[in-house]
Order: sequence, then structure tokens, then C-alpha cells
Amino acid sequence: MATGVARQSAEETAMATEVAPETEEKTVVFPDWVMLDRLGRTYIHADLDAAREAANKKKTAVEIVTATGHRCCLSFALSDRPEGISYLDLHWPPESSAKPARIPYSLPAYPYVRATDEDLVLFDIDIDINSPSDLFVYTAGPSPSVQRLPLYTGPSERPGCMRSNSTAGILRLADDHYIVSDLNVVWPNTEEGSDNYSMFAELCVFDSKTEKWAHFLQPQQEILWSTDAVLAFDRQFICWVDYLMGVLLCDFSNLGSPVLQIVHFPGKADYSEQVEVSRCLASRFRTVAVHQGMLLFVHIENDYDGSCQRIETSRGQQQQPPPQKITIWTLNLRENLRDGNSKSGWKIHRQINLHCLWAQLDYQDLGIGQRLPEFPVFCAKDPDALCCLLRDERKPSGQPWMIMIDMNHAYLRSCTEYINERPYGPYCTNAEAVKAHKNFFSNIPLLPTVFSKYLVRPTGIPRDNNKVTTPLEIISLQCEDEDLESGDWDRDILDFEI
Repeated sequence: MATGVARQSAEETAMATEVAPETEEKTVVFPDWVMLDRLGRTYIHADLDAAREAANKKKTAVEIVTATGHRCCLSFALSDRPEGISYLDLHWPPESSAKPARIPYSLPAYPYVRATDEDLVLFDIDIDINSPSDLFVYTAGPSPSVQRLPLYTGPSERPGCMRSNSTAGILRLADDHYIVSDLNVVWPNTEEGSDNYSMFAELCVFDSKTEKWAHFLQPQQEILWSTDAVLAFDRQFICWVDYLMGVLLCDFSNLGSPVLQIVHFPGKADYSEQVEVSRCLASRFRTVAVHQGMLLFVHIENDYDGSCQRIETSRGQQQQPPPQKITIWTLNLRENLRDGNSKSGWKIHRQINLHCLWAQLDYQDLGIGQRLPEFPVFCAKDPDALCCLLRDERKPSGQPWMIMIDMNHAYLRSCTEYINERPYGPYCTNAEAVKAHKNFFSNIPLLPTVFSKYLVRPTGIPRDNNKVTTPLEIISLQCEDEDLESGDWDRDILDFEI
């Protein structure tokens, strides 16, 4: 009753002053999980107020200050479709530019998402390629916040700790406490003729309570280790993944003495030297996730790593390979760590024949033929659903698709066209070139994250009251007739040619 009276009073007041009553803003509902493109997008605005205004439209906005004192804003563009792509957006005023653009299509800053855990997002902003990137931690909640991490200046076996985009992880601890850790696996300096090939695992750990870095060095027996992914588990472990070797878990229950343990993947481990060195885009056909205490590992059989080679007959003829499959294994991490078995305990959770998927009418309607799913991503809440990219490599401008596969019954749950929403460039007039860019996937695996479920509609970034408001102005780096958002070029594909 009181609410009704208050609303009526407000309407009467509005009528008396001949001002229309303000409509109640709709409640923003954020998705429970999203797939983040690690490569962020950069918008260039007229000034800081314009950047704030644009960021506030995404309802996830925060204002940040770089190590050089430049003020800018950040927000997330979140897809409401399970197989849709979400983005980290950086809103940058020209007055904050560290230096003028070197080339017409370059940008003053490039955001990149490194890792997530629960409500935390670890990302960096690269302003100068000759200097370390600024590292930040975004905390989702009723009032999102960002903390800039101090630069690591301690000892290191590898110059430039935290410079690699693929080796840093973040772990949510209790009581608003978290750590960030970088792993570096290095060869020791051995004398000529020595057969000692032991390696060392170097850890650089940032503690949010002390706001200081610590350094640890531990011997390891693995060789040719290369980190492909990093994930967190159980508010206790950070897991570094080598898709050809296994998972290196670090127990941070005692921050003063972290403990490392290797968990090998099931199946083949004796890859040829050529495969191990080239990596053969291991992340293209493999991924891992943690779900309710279980480590999930998926492998899509392919022609690149020798898992689906043709068989030679006695007459020298070739037989077609056996039907290609997608297999998901599970491992109870808690039991495995307690028992200390590095390889036992893996069980096949789901396995499907790809021919069953290809035979479906919904799949055939895509018109791309029998294509291998690539860059698998586990749905955060459903270990029986797998999101994958489908593309026809014979046609660079052919339309790729993001699909969701039901691993229980080998059918297509849903699909949507993949569109690269990073703009192409300022002077393009070739429609085919723009189309090819829209269909271009950067070969950087997408990052599944649940940070979005912690978001509550914030109040937004306040404007400067003593500053004249200027209209939103975005410097476009795109074709004028295309409905793409402006302002970003990927660091790793600037030289991409169509």
C-alpha cells in the first residue's frame, strides 16, 4: 500500500510540473556463465566522461588507473546465449594515450584476459610492447572493483615474470583474499656431457593481503613442459595444464610452502618429438575443466596428432581410419591427490562417434560438410555439454559456427553463427574482406567463466560534476557501412592478410 501511494504521489507531482514521470529501470539479469574471448576490444572516446558513459551502458563498469597514471574505464559485453561470445571492453580517452598511434589502425592500449576464478578476472593492459603489461584483478559484485597489481621485481630464472599470457593463474581464497601465481618451468644450467635433465618449477606468487610477491623454486622431473591453460580448484589449487602431458597442481593451503604434484593424462603420452615441439595446436582439440571435484579432460580425435592415422594393408593399400570420436575422461581430484597416483583413476565419462553428429539433419543444414569440432569448451554447469567451433578450412571466408553438443546422445543442442566482433580496419572498402574478417577465429581458446553470476546491477561510474559533458564520440576503425563496434585491433593478428 505504501508503495502504491508513493508511486501515485510521484505521478501527480510530475503532472503538476508538466514533466513525464521517469520509468522504472528494468532489472538486469546476468548469465550464470559465459565464454570470454581473451582478446579484449578497445574503444576510443572523446574524453573521460564519454568513456564513463559508454562503459556504464554495459552495467559492469569500473574506472581504472594505469601505472603511468592514465585514467580509463572498463566493462564487459556479456552474451545471453550459451554458445555466444563475450568480450572485455576497454574505454580509452585520447587524453590518456601514452603516445600517438604508430600506424593509422593501431590503438593506444590492448586488454587481454589471462585467467578467472569465481568472481575474479585477471587481465592485463598492454600499452607499450617494450614494457611489462599492467596487471589488474576485477572483482564482480554489487559494486565491481579493480585492483592493479604491483610489478614483480624479485628474483627470477626467467626475465620478465608474469609477461606470458598463458602461465598466470588466480585463486580465490576465503575472506576476500586471493593470490595470483605465475609458473615458469626451466632447464637448469648443466655442464656439457651431463645427463641431468631435471627441470625446475619457478613460482612467483602475489598475496592480496600483503600486496607483496613471493618467489619459490622447486625441482621437477618432467621435460618439454609447456603451459596451455590455467584453472583454479577448490579454493586451494591452481592447475597448470600441458595438453600433451597432464596437469601440474599446486597446493596453496600453506602460502609459505606451496606443493606441486603432477597428474598425467590417460592414454598416449609418448608423442613424437615433432609433435611435442610443434605442439600441433593441442588446444585446438583438447581442453580441461573442474566440475564438482572432478577433473574433466576431453580429446577430439584428429589427423594432426597421430590419433587417427590411416592403416597400411599387406598389399600397400590404405584403409580409411576408424570412426573419429570425442571422449571425455573424469578423475576424482580429491581421491587422486590423497592416494598420490598420478595416472590411475581416469574413467571414460562420455564418448560419441562424430559420424552420428554429422548424420543429423540439423548438422547437415549448416552446409559445411563433415568438419572436426575445434576449440572445445565445457559448459560451466553441465559436464555433458560441449561448446565447439565448426569451420570449413577450405573456404577462409566460409561461415563458422559455434555449436553445443550433447555428449549423452551425440546430438546438436544448439548452434549460432560465429561473428568476430573485433572491427576490421578504418579504410576497408572490400565487402569480401570484411566478411572474411567477421568469420576469422584467432585460434586463441575461449575462456569459460562464472564471474558473471556474481554481478549485481551497480550504480555506475560517477561523472565529474565540474566538467562540461561532451557527447559520445568514438573514433571508428571500421567500415562505415558495417554494424561493428569500433576501436580494436588484435595484437597477434595485425599482419593477418586475406
